[in-house]
Amino acid sequence: MSIRKNVAVFIDAENLFKGYGKLDIPDVSMEDILNQIDRVASQEVDASGIAVARAYADWNALGLEDYRRDVERSRVETVQVFSVGKAEKNAADIVLVVDCLRVAADLDHIEVFVLVSADGDFVPLVRRLHELDKYVVGATLANHPVNSVLEKEVDQYVALKVAPPLPAGALHPVFSAGEPAKKSAAPRKEAAKKSAAPRKEAAKKAAVAKVEPAKRAAEPKKQAQPKQQAAEPRKKAAEPEKSLPRKGAAAGAKPEWHRIAKEIPVVHAGPASSPEDYKAIMKQVLTEPKVRSYLDQLANHGGTLPILAMAIKAAAPQVSPSNAKVSTLSRALRFALAGTPYALARESDDVQPVLVRRSSKPAGMLPDLSLDDIQRGVQ
Repeated sequence: MSIRKNVAVFIDAENLFKGYGKLDIPDVSMEDILNQIDRVASQEVDASGIAVARAYADWNALGLEDYRRDVERSRVETVQVFSVGKAEKNAADIVLVVDCLRVAADLDHIEVFVLVSADGDFVPLVRRLHELDKYVVGATLANHPVNSVLEKEVDQYVALKVAPPLPAGALHPVFSAGEPAKKSAAPRKEAAKKSAAPRKEAAKKAAVAKVEPAKRAAEPKKQAQPKQQAAEPRKKAAEPEKSLPRKGAAAGAKPEWHRIAKEIPVVHAGPASSPEDYKAIMKQVLTEPKVRSYLDQLANHGGTLPILAMAIKAAAPQVSPSNAKVSTLSRALRFALAGTPYALARESDDVQPVLVRRSSKPAGMLPDLSLDDIQRGVQ
């Protein structure tokens, strides 16, 4: 049985391309953006894949029509946003916020929310998601300035790397050896072509202006299809939630994990560069009383790895499993928690591991990993 996906990605497309100009959209593949997000979420919080991905913009705006095709090919639902007043800048933001909160309320298995934007207007949204005990990742292109408050409020910020553009020569066809000679032999003909070029360009633009409205009028049926396709997996993903409640959850109100995590002091300020270093830092982190209190409560409630990651980030903000060469968070913790009162357990193949106490001898407890296991890549 496949593991249930628990990541939702919400893309403020207008903000993503801010400052590039209407016709100067960078060569950024949406598939590449999603792969970067998926990779980071998997490594840092052991997320199990993207279940919801939506991009918000006025897709009829000049310059976005072609990019929309790339977005939809990447299985991202494009949400068309029309402004009903003069505040066009915030129209997409408002629809994104409403959609995001609806997913947080309706799909309890979605635990990691990714906001692709550098806009500080999303700070209240991040705080509300934290109140709902969601792990929030912020992301934008590496060369975009990020709102400082937003960067501090999210649990993690990802600078998306952009592939360098192709050299100008790569955009032109390669000519055969005989063609340059033909050009030099007919200078008057070449000059005539150049002088006619502006007229041809103007005629071409006029023809496009006539065809484009008819083309757009014929497109809505095609454009509606990705929304219908994206809605189907969300419906299917929501169904198992009723039949697979988390075991071990204590009765009563759930603790406010983000509020508790904010009270944890920084135990280790630097990064971890090796598996041995990661284990030593985790041993140091576990000596902090507030961390132990957090883990005890988390074990009582069967807390998943994104919730556990909040405490680790608070106590060791620069420690990353991938930088420490231990791949994902679950492998790192199975290695680091060996010999401690805590371990990871998985009740079935379609749910994430949860933190447990070894003394309770829970079913599905995952075996510890040794340094040799980590070096050999044992999963």
